[in-house]
Amino acid sequence: MTTITDVYNQLPLNVKNFFDRQYKDSYLLFEASRNERTGLYADAYFTLGENPDFRCSIAATGVGLISLCVADMEGWDDKAAEKALVTMRGVSGEIEGCQVAREEKTGFYAHFVDMETGENLNSEFSTIDTTLLLTGALFAGQHFSDNKPEIAEMANKLLKSIDWSIVVADKETGVINMIAKDGEGIAPLPAYNEYVMVSYLALLGQPENEDIQALWNNNFAEDKISQLPQEDFRGLSVLNDRPGTFLSSFVQQFPFFLVPEYAESPTYLEYYKNACLADRFKWKELHDVPSYVWGYGAGPNDGLFGGYHADKINNAPHDIASSYIIGGFLPVYPAGIYDLYAQYKLHIPYDVYTNNADKEDEAKFRAAYKYGLHRFSWWHLEQPNRWYPTKVTLIDWSSMLYGLAGFKHGMSFFTERLPRVTSVVKSK
Repeated sequence: MTTITDVYNQLPLNVKNFFDRQYKDSYLLFEASRNERTGLYADAYFTLGENPDFRCSIAATGVGLISLCVADMEGWDDKAAEKALVTMRGVSGEIEGCQVAREEKTGFYAHFVDMETGENLNSEFSTIDTTLLLTGALFAGQHFSDNKPEIAEMANKLLKSIDWSIVVADKETGVINMIAKDGEGIAPLPAYNEYVMVSYLALLGQPENEDIQALWNNNFAEDKISQLPQEDFRGLSVLNDRPGTFLSSFVQQFPFFLVPEYAESPTYLEYYKNACLADRFKWKELHDVPSYVWGYGAGPNDGLFGGYHADKINNAPHDIASSYIIGGFLPVYPAGIYDLYAQYKLHIPYDVYTNNADKEDEAKFRAAYKYGLHRFSWWHLEQPNRWYPTKVTLIDWSSMLYGLAGFKHGMSFFTERLPRVTSVVKSK
């Protein structure tokens, strides 16, 4: 039986109506970005262009699988299980004409591939993107276990087909290789970051590997979280990867939703709340920005300046707000739903916006925010020649979907659908 949280049930009707619309639209953006034949998902949804894009993101495909689980739970899509199976067949090489590129010796997936053929689009073989794909596969396998048990079988087969040992760069300090190349791991990245997920999945994939065990037990196990690198912000200890810097808020969010031990850890919960507070407090330094505008997330800035950027405290060019970051923090900051509602009601009424004096503006605005709140520049919202975001990256949008699901159903929706480390190996 699906649980409904008190914070959702107690929402005022107008806010609940907004929540329900934004929640379903969070799924529909994924649906609009899916290739029907191969089940692969685009890297981004183009607000002012045609969809789905030809460029598939393997990480977005993993999130797409989770979005189908949400849609199935909510009754939005009675074909969700069949679609998930198509996606699993697509990434497994079981659809004619589609062989998703993988590193020959280790099995890691290419980051970006052609939506139809699976051909590598000049990208690296990525350990984190492979992890995001397979996390979604395991999630879907558990969710659809009753009516589509083959999804779980395919997910576990893919998990075991990868040589996870190459992700270990330094098992004593938690350094993880970002890229697989010629059978080896390269591009090491120091902890802490979202690569916690790579360590988690590596342990699920090769629990008998002592280096993989040590990587987790020495750095990322629950009793080690408090020893990860941290930075102080106004008296708040925030997890980070190197002194003097902060991380984009999505980095804290992905492990919270996709590593069960972290969702259930009192220690991680405190750091997660700190990250939420630090994000909000930093935005308050911008004295001409209202309190309901915040969120240091990653995403595209096309048409405004530069390109894709992972915004963070003290490194956020032009201060672009990412509403989906607020969404991702809702399980620990439920009042954030009123921040999102204020953005919608006062500035971005995406489903009811009209401009009789400028129908071109109306059309562009409705298209730019067709599926709801994402990235926006506060200072450009009210300008005559406003900035219309041209795309939404699916991996970043995932925070909105995850956060709204967690707000409505509680974090058990996530923790019950992913295996725990203790299911394969005991922490030392």
